[in-house]
Amino acid sequence: MIANMIKICLQSKIFLSYSQSNKLCSFLFTILGFCVMVSVQAQEYQPGYGDDRAEIEDLMSRYTFAMDWKDAEAYASVFAEDAVLDWARGEIHGKAAIRKFMEDGIYNLSRDAEEAQWPATTRHFIANKAIKIEGNKAKAVTYWFQVNNNSADRSAAYGLFGHYEDELEKFNGRWLFTRRAIYNEGLQHRSKAGGENPAW
Repeated sequence: MIANMIKICLQSKIFLSYSQSNKLCSFLFTILGFCVMVSVQAQEYQPGYGDDRAEIEDLMSRYTFAMDWKDAEAYASVFAEDAVLDWARGEIHGKAAIRKFMEDGIYNLSRDAEEAQWPATTRHFIANKAIKIEGNKAKAVTYWFQVNNNSADRSAAYGLFGHYEDELEKFNGRWLFTRRAIYNEGLQHRSKAGGENPAW
């Protein structure tokens, strides 16, 4: 690439004026400098990163569906045996305890919904994701927000928002959460506003 640029600059001196040739060469080497800068700053990914990332994103989505449908078995299935779930009321240790947490309906944002012709529900959505994978371990930071329809007319209402900070590990070819911390900007003790950027 550099050799081709030098060649173009030399040839330009035959067909262009001195000032025009200098401007062209300056422009070409500015582009070269930009390309070098971008290549140096670009994130390097290990082989298979795309497949691993797709599996991790699928895991995140299955967590969300299981939570919203209150499917305790599916909810627990995304966690490792000794995983930790860190949420607003403290830490829950171990897959069995995490399953029981969902079975007992402790987290139910529609519990106090108004009466209507059909049940109220909650939907969680995940957005921006930064995922760093190193071998069989990974870290992830993901934005989330939540919508419910607890009013009598079942109209949608925007609820809370925050982010997840996750640690994951690949067990027998399958990614699982080893730790999931849930931060919520609607709760002072779970807010991280004003702190450091968690996405490394």
